[in-house]
Amino acid sequence: MSTIDFRLPPIPCLIAFEARARLGSGVLVARELCISPSAVSHRIKQLEEATNLQLFRKTSGEAVLTADGQAYLEAVRNALNTLSHFGRNPAASSKVKKQLRIAAPPTFAYQIIIPRLSLLQENFPALRFELQLSVPLVGLKADDSDIEIRFGIGHYPGYHVTRILDEDVLPMCSPEYLAQHGPFETYEDLQRATLLRCTIEPWHPWFQAAGLDWREPVGTLQFVDIGSCMQAAAWGHGVALARPKMAASLTDSGRLVPVFDLSAKPAYSYFATCLPEALQHTESLEVINWLRSDLEREDAMQALALAAKPSGKRKK
Repeated sequence: MSTIDFRLPPIPCLIAFEARARLGSGVLVARELCISPSAVSHRIKQLEEATNLQLFRKTSGEAVLTADGQAYLEAVRNALNTLSHFGRNPAASSKVKKQLRIAAPPTFAYQIIIPRLSLLQENFPALRFELQLSVPLVGLKADDSDIEIRFGIGHYPGYHVTRILDEDVLPMCSPEYLAQHGPFETYEDLQRATLLRCTIEPWHPWFQAAGLDWREPVGTLQFVDIGSCMQAAAWGHGVALARPKMAASLTDSGRLVPVFDLSAKPAYSYFATCLPEALQHTESLEVINWLRSDLEREDAMQALALAAKPSGKRKK
């Protein structure tokens, strides 16, 4: 009987490589694997020698994956996932789940995707979801993704684009801030409020809807993340523009309340994007369509509930 020559790199080297690509820092890998940073470097070098591949290259002082490294990473992750799955659950070894990676801005991930993870897993039992965080308007993320939720105007050449969430913005603040600095009877009364500025959520659309010829706030707290801006408002630092779904956890807990009920169409929306080749496999499009439908269903339920309530503050 002939033998099969399995010349495999050491598994510790594969694990170190996967962690280095995922965490982006040799120090973080060392902490995760309980080894020294030099041991991490040694294992990566040993793996490159065993595979005869250059897996990383130095760019601006940082180690980034090469094209060979990216391709090898996919194979390594699949292999490690398969081995891990078989070891944990032999009875289900024939049902290894396919990984689907979703990248999203932090606030969208925390407020939209994470609360729906159980529903996603229930509706797509054959998939194993991996959630990555990206930077709004920039698109920086930890790794390649199958679906990327983007915050912008929707122009992404070379991608299949689906508008996933489009809701208006309105000013909100904490009840304590409203009690201390209010009441705000007219829109012009906001002149005495601290208007918190988020660089990716400009005030101009709301000013225009309110008939205010005002410039963007200057000399106030400024943020680059919608969630951080809303948190600052919840802590009583001023008034922030907020989107109802993005602020849901804060409004539900009573930490944020609307200052006025006037809302405006914002400058940017959320879009789900994926590369055309991803559509060869239906999972990405099915997940996108499910997420959009669930958000639309939630909107319809909220509209019915709102219609049943008496009108709120409509001040001018």
